[in-house]
Amino acid sequence: MRISKKAAAAAGFAATAALALTACGGGAGGGGSAGEATEDNKPAQLTVAAWMDFPQELLDSFEEEYGIEVVVNSFPDGASAQTVLRNGLAADGAGLSDVHLIELDWWTEMMAIPEDWVELPEIPGRWVDWKVTQGSVDGKITGYGTDIGPLGVAFNQEMTASVGVTDPESFGEFIGGDNATWQTFLDAGREYVAASDNYFVDSLTNAFQAAINLLPSAFEDPASGKPYNMADNAEVKDLFMMFAQAAEDGVSAGIAIGHADWGAGFQNEQWATVITPAWMAGIIQENADGVDGWRIASAFPEGGGNWGGSFFSVPATGENTEWAVKLADHLTSSEAAIQWFHTTGQFPSQLEAMSSADIAETENEFFGGQRIGQIYGDLAAAAGDAAAGGFRGENFAGIQTVVTDGIRLVESGGATAESAWDSVVSNFEALGFETAD
Repeated sequence: MRISKKAAAAAGFAATAALALTACGGGAGGGGSAGEATEDNKPAQLTVAAWMDFPQELLDSFEEEYGIEVVVNSFPDGASAQTVLRNGLAADGAGLSDVHLIELDWWTEMMAIPEDWVELPEIPGRWVDWKVTQGSVDGKITGYGTDIGPLGVAFNQEMTASVGVTDPESFGEFIGGDNATWQTFLDAGREYVAASDNYFVDSLTNAFQAAINLLPSAFEDPASGKPYNMADNAEVKDLFMMFAQAAEDGVSAGIAIGHADWGAGFQNEQWATVITPAWMAGIIQENADGVDGWRIASAFPEGGGNWGGSFFSVPATGENTEWAVKLADHLTSSEAAIQWFHTTGQFPSQLEAMSSADIAETENEFFGGQRIGQIYGDLAAAAGDAAAGGFRGENFAGIQTVVTDGIRLVESGGATAESAWDSVVSNFEALGFETAD
């Protein structure tokens, strides 16, 4: 199974206007301006920390233009990169690279002390506006956006033929069409497993995380940043019980991306659908290589949303911050975004790239010739403001792990939905947070 470098967290082209074109704000702050990159302060080498494959031509073009070699410090996954970054920030920058890739779910934690990061210059009109907002702290840009993760569903039309679903249009209707909800999606799963000899989804933890991302403020109070008391968090509990009860009903195989058996599950045709943010499409293509019938649907529960997306940021303690800013700029240009799309399947946050025919009109042989760039562009446009995701405070990622582990517990047969929720509440309380009023 090959998922480590691309599984991040870690995304209509005619509908680009619906995503809003706006300039980003500047100002002095963060770790201060990096200063000017000159021949006098030019290093022989720059390092960038990430967990995904880089287009080689992107690295080569930076070296050709500036005479600086770019070395990728590669991590097996986003969690490993997060740990190294957290430890480095706590140690006054020790062991950090010149540029770091930061995933959206742990962005707020890494930016808890804005002075740890170089404020990046404004680049007007490059990104969708909400991506710039996400990559800013107190209105000051500290991260240049890479991808976004508009949500889709990959399904195998040869498997779903058992319930009369043989193409993207009929699959969309099967899960609820334009009025699809998580409940109609899960009910479709119950119908599927009753008529088939495999599971409907790889893991409900993936779908649950997508659903959490659609909540305006799932775990923390935007005003104070403090976590909500889990025992009183009715919105999360309702979602949890919906998915946990589907797990009790055997809708999922309980094998999520990152599991050692995830790749084998595709080859063994253990499931018929996968919740698939844009960045995951290429990973599925690798793991399901040789298995026919996989397609991307154009319908999504609750109208769609976003899962994932990352930023390149420059630690303020670096010795080469002036040139590191230039590298972050280079890695997030519209031209770079198109290269990322063809290398990793990441859907761009850059407006010019989003409207590029090179993305919109590229046919994907694995997905039956579908133009998945256009499909994900349409899904992003349809999601509207939901594409930005909900509020993520410093503790979002950790709390989400606690809650998602409860779904995993039910999938494994280790608990009922009710007892799993009790476990989630208990494990949350053990963290000792001061909760919001």
